[in-house]
Amino acid sequence: MGASLAGGASSRASNDRGGGSFGGQGFSSFDEVKTGKLGVQVTLEDLELPARREVVTAASAAAQMMGAAPGSQSQPQDGQAQASQPAAAQVQGPRITEEILPGGEARGQKAFREDGLVGTEAQQLQLLAHYAELCEDFRLYQRTTRQEGAALETDGAQLLLLSGPPGTGKTRHAVTFARALGLPLLVAQPPLGTQGGPRSGSAWAAQLRREVQGRDCALFLDEIDQHVGDEGFASGLRQFLDGVCQPSGNKVLLVGTTNRIERLPQDVRHRAEVISFDLPERVHLAEMWNGYAKHLKAEDLQQLASVSANAGATGRDVRHCASLCEREAAIRFLNEQRGMGYCHGAALASCPGPRLEQYLRCVRGRSSE
Repeated sequence: MGASLAGGASSRASNDRGGGSFGGQGFSSFDEVKTGKLGVQVTLEDLELPARREVVTAASAAAQMMGAAPGSQSQPQDGQAQASQPAAAQVQGPRITEEILPGGEARGQKAFREDGLVGTEAQQLQLLAHYAELCEDFRLYQRTTRQEGAALETDGAQLLLLSGPPGTGKTRHAVTFARALGLPLLVAQPPLGTQGGPRSGSAWAAQLRREVQGRDCALFLDEIDQHVGDEGFASGLRQFLDGVCQPSGNKVLLVGTTNRIERLPQDVRHRAEVISFDLPERVHLAEMWNGYAKHLKAEDLQQLASVSANAGATGRDVRHCASLCEREAAIRFLNEQRGMGYCHGAALASCPGPRLEQYLRCVRGRSSE
C-alpha cells in the first residue's frame, strides 16, 4: 500500500537505496561519502500513482502497424495500464514535438541515483515533489487545505524552469525527471523552428495541444531563453499554460532550461516554478568524485573536492576530467607493459587508477580555459 500524504510524506532512514540526502540535512562527513553510509531522509517512492493516461492517435497507430519504432507511442509498462479514452485528433502537417524517451515505470528518487546525478537536496526534492503530486493521495491532502469546490489542478500544463550556469546538470536532470515520474519525454520545437509549420504563437500552442492531447507527459524546451526575441513563442507559451490552448484531460509538465533567466519576460517567469542549479558545493563534488574515482583515499577525495570547488568546477568538468585521466592512465600502462602502444591491446586488468595529481592537473587546467 502506498504511504498517505495526508499523514505526512513517507520517511525512512535506510541505506538500501544508497546515495544522497533529499531532506533538510546534508552530508555530514567525507568518510560517509567515501563509504556510502548516507541515510535517506525523505523518500516518495512508496506513493501509488494512477495509470498514466496514454491516448494513441490515429497517426501513431498507423505508424505502429507499419513497424515505425522512432516516435511511436510507448506501451504501458509495469502496472501503468493505458486508460480507456477516445483517440485524439490526428495531427496534420509537420509535427512540432518528437518523443525522445518513452514512458515507463515511475522510478522516483532512484532515477537520479541510477543516472549518476548528484544535486543539492533542494533541487531534487523540489523535482520529486511533482512525483507526489501525481498520486491520488495528494488529492486527499489538498482536500484538507482547500475549500470544497476549489480547483485541484489535476490536469493542465505547468512550467518548470531549471536555471543555472552551463554544466550544472540542468539538461540531465530534466531527462531524469521524466524517468522519475514515469512520463514520456517530448522535445518541442518553437514556432520559428519548424519548416512549413505554424508561425504564430496561437497556432503553435493549438498544435502543441493537439499533439499532446490525452497524454500525461513531460515536454522539454532546451535553452528557452534563446527564443525571448520571438513574441510569438512567448505568446504561445502563455496560451498553452493558462490560455485558450491549455491542455484538458491530461497533465503536461513543461521543463525549460536557461542560464539567462533574466532575459525571459517577467510574466513568463511568474507562470513558472524556478529550480536553481548553482555551482556544486564541495560536499557534492566529493560525492561526484567518489563515483568516478573510488580508488582514491578519503583524504584524497577531500582534497580533490576542495580544489574543484575553488576552481568553480561543475559536474561536466568532473566527468570530463575523469574520462581524460582514465584514458591517459590506460595508454601509459599499455606503453609501459609492452612498449608497443595502445593498439597492441595489452590486458588492462592490472592497470592502476589515475593518480590524484592527474585529476588535480585536469581540474586546474579546466578552470584556466
